[in-house]
Amino acid sequence: MAIKEVELPTDLERRDNVYNELNKIVDQLSALPVFPSLMWTWAFDVLRNIYEDNKEVAEYNDYVIAEGTELKQIFDKFWEDVDNLGISMDHGGEIIEEVIRDWMIDNDFLVSLDDDGWLDD
Repeated sequence: MAIKEVELPTDLERRDNVYNELNKIVDQLSALPVFPSLMWTWAFDVLRNIYEDNKEVAEYNDYVIAEGTELKQIFDKFWEDVDNLGISMDHGGEIIEEVIRDWMIDNDFLVSLDDDGWLDD
């Protein structure tokens, strides 16, 4: 049985595919009933990444998502509190992640794995 070679897209095909996909994304963002939709998308992506990266205890985690907490539950509270968080496109990704992470800790969605107090030093 012969192995069929797979043709990879050329740079021009890749460029055109990215162009088409970006147009679809912009259309979807424009239809999202929140403003600014790109900020909401960015903030939710950060929130979801923190959730996914901390769902289970791992040796690199200092925090973990509180047992029984679902992403939708976190989003619902985020929806209520977002106006008071001061998140804007003027902030860099690290600042937005820090604000969201601190908010998750303050709301007991993200809890410390270490109870010996070393984080208080």
